Amino acid sequence: MAGKEVTIALPLKTVIKATVICTLLGIGTGIFAQSNCQSAEESLAFDRKFTREELLLLNIAHGQGSAGFFLLEALGKSKEATRNIERAMSQMRQIETTYAKSKGRPDDKFLTNAELKLTQARQRSEEVTENVSDGFREMKRAVKETLIRNP
Repeated sequence: MAGKEVTIALPLKTVIKATVICTLLGIGTGIFAQSNCQSAEESLAFDRKFTREELLLLNIAHGQGSAGFFLLEALGKSKEATRNIERAMSQMRQIETTYAKSKGRPDDKFLTNAELKLTQARQRSEEVTENVSDGFREMKRAVKETLIRNP
């Protein structure tokens, strides 16, 4: 294959990760300088070495102890909290129904206020899940834009 030019199309995310790994290992990144990027700004991101601060910014969403790690942990725990609240509410309804039948008043609701509070808690938990997820995606998008637009 000597003398033939080979073009390989890679997603931008893959190219950025490969560039960071090559930079950390001290391997040349000339292969990325020849890649067909979507814009001149993206090309600039691969023609240079990252500074310590840029590497910190790039790794903010990856690895143990990073901001992204903690956001993903919070996301998992908020989803678990929502599931646990739903389980508690289901159990509470079943017990309330059984208790009401045992007293001969199957239509009475004894735990209405508690159920209302738990419904509000579940809604807030779902909002937290959505906000954390949106925040994580926004952080990753902002990092990518910052590194591409500010060489």
